Amino acid sequence: MQIRKLIAHGPSSLTVALPYKWVKKHKLGKGDVIHIDEDETGLHVTAQPVERARLITVTVSGYDWPGTVSLLTTIYRRGYDEIRIRYTTSSECQNISSSVRLLLGFAVIENKKGSCLIKSLPTQMEQDFSTLFRRVFLILLQELEDLSEVLSDEDALKNFYHRDADLNAIVNLALRMISKGYVQDHFDELHFFHALLILEECGDDITRFTIEVCEQKDASKLKESVVHSSKMLRLLYDSYFQKKGNIMEFYKKYYLYWPDAKKVKAPIYEYFSEQKGKGIFYLRSIVEKTIQLAEILLLEKIDE
Repeated sequence: MQIRKLIAHGPSSLTVALPYKWVKKHKLGKGDVIHIDEDETGLHVTAQPVERARLITVTVSGYDWPGTVSLLTTIYRRGYDEIRIRYTTSSECQNISSSVRLLLGFAVIENKKGSCLIKSLPTQMEQDFSTLFRRVFLILLQELEDLSEVLSDEDALKNFYHRDADLNAIVNLALRMISKGYVQDHFDELHFFHALLILEECGDDITRFTIEVCEQKDASKLKESVVHSSKMLRLLYDSYFQKKGNIMEFYKKYYLYWPDAKKVKAPIYEYFSEQKGKGIFYLRSIVEKTIQLAEILLLEKIDE
């Protein structure tokens, strides 16, 4: 047993030096991540998270493709590592295969008559949750920027909804990482989980928008509305990741509550309140979800 003194680090934190031999053994250096778990015996420090394979057996007999996707996505998000699936028909088997392709790091490794086994394979992306969370934002921002450019291209617009699959795959992986303990703080865990679901809904809004306006001849007129939605999401990205703003920046642009208290018009709110036609509802929905995300992500944790 080693005894070490705690060292003050800032106004509210204490640190302890790690044993050199342990650090050298695990080839750790400045900036590397370690994992700390707490139980009734104390704190346990590991170089990599200690995981136990989680197994589950389910049946998809009678399920169609959407039902199979929904079931497997839920299991994936909850952090299961192996899934034994029982099925009845060849079409159900095909539905399983196509569903698994949407789940990063999962693969069918065994397929017998009437059942198959799906396993989680190691993936490099399961190393840095913050990087993955940032990537969700970047995918959404790129979608909105590209959308504003293809509004005048009917063929491109019709196929744009396929882009949502890229976002869903990353969101599913991020939710899975939360379930597997890659976010240690319970406060952060709850807020990240909620934020990811909202970001996924923003992607759904983009899909619904493109489906609704794909046959609209003057869809290019909606470019300004798309740009406004993109600017609000970009503001949140800069505020959260670049530390360039706070929640009041969002209220100044889109202040939905207590309109009698407004002294200055909120430009984004005023803009969307005057817009009509197909697709506007979904673009405004993205803006309102961005406000919700700002309230979740920009609220600093208060130490009690």
